[in-house]
Amino acid sequence: MKQRLGIIGCGQLSQMLGEAANRLGIQVSFLCLDETPVVAGLGRVYSEDELDTFLAACDAITVERESIPDPILRRAANEVGLAPSYEALVILRQRDTQKAMLDELAIPTSPWGTATDSDALAQLLATFPSAHVRCKRILGGYDGGGQWRVGGEYSIDAIPEGGYPLIAEAEIAIERELAIIVGRDEQGAIQCYPMTENAMRDGILIGSFVPARVDEEMAAQAQEYARRLVERMGYVGVLAIEFFVTEGQLIVNEIAPRVHNTGHWSMGALGADQFTQHVRLVLGAPVVEPVLQGGAAMVNLLDDALPKTMPEGPIRTLIQTYGKGIRKGRKLGHLTLIGPDADEVRREAERLIVELH
Repeated sequence: MKQRLGIIGCGQLSQMLGEAANRLGIQVSFLCLDETPVVAGLGRVYSEDELDTFLAACDAITVERESIPDPILRRAANEVGLAPSYEALVILRQRDTQKAMLDELAIPTSPWGTATDSDALAQLLATFPSAHVRCKRILGGYDGGGQWRVGGEYSIDAIPEGGYPLIAEAEIAIERELAIIVGRDEQGAIQCYPMTENAMRDGILIGSFVPARVDEEMAAQAQEYARRLVERMGYVGVLAIEFFVTEGQLIVNEIAPRVHNTGHWSMGALGADQFTQHVRLVLGAPVVEPVLQGGAAMVNLLDDALPKTMPEGPIRTLIQTYGKGIRKGRKLGHLTLIGPDADEVRREAERLIVELH
């Protein structure tokens, strides 16, 4: 396994990747772009004009988000080695190429199309089976940002000129939101984590429960979709897939080629948490089977609200804070609940979600 890891980005995902690398005894370097760094003490932080020095300090490089400038990604891939690969990041960071790949692999999504302006969007809406559609920026836009509902009483005019080009998805009846984390190593071995059931508010993930309440057939289907995706791209690292359940069937909402909020529950719940797994995979180690005993849950901490009381034993509660300034709707940290009884863990997490959100 290589011993010098480079991480592009200095936000909370880099923070948790850096902490995992430190626990493994790995030397870490960070390349800070346009974010306020929250990785102090975890490794040397380089600025963008120190790119040459950063690359020389690394044996392998990964990213905390998809939206990294192409010249930096290309140099990381060509001069050091990048995982996930440049090709995987480029395909998955744009919603149109992501959806096209899903279509190619016969993985179901909501009916979709692209539009470069309001006239093209109006023509596209006429072909959709639903009265309303969800419009999203092709590149960027997270936690409900960069998204608009149009159709019926919701006018196309609400979309700013800068919102184009966009992808439009037919609105569907969502019964539940689920997710799965998958890891693949350089030799092609794959391991899937237990499915996660998500609680959402205004497009923001506020909590998750593991294992999700799904039958074996649905869980197997999610794992099959995950395998198709990572094998198609020769993917190395951890990847997250968000699903909607509609009419009892899984359809893919979005894919994140990185560690993801839906996998934060794994911290402390099992040895191969998503951050440790990703660091090891990027450095060339074999994938580790994630074995969960009992149940786990995650509750996001937004704004400055903290719970008045914590769950009591036998449930363990871990808290991770990101060191960020307070801003309305901003994720400032999360709680992880772990216990031998999955139903009890879920009840406590639901109580905290009601209190905090």
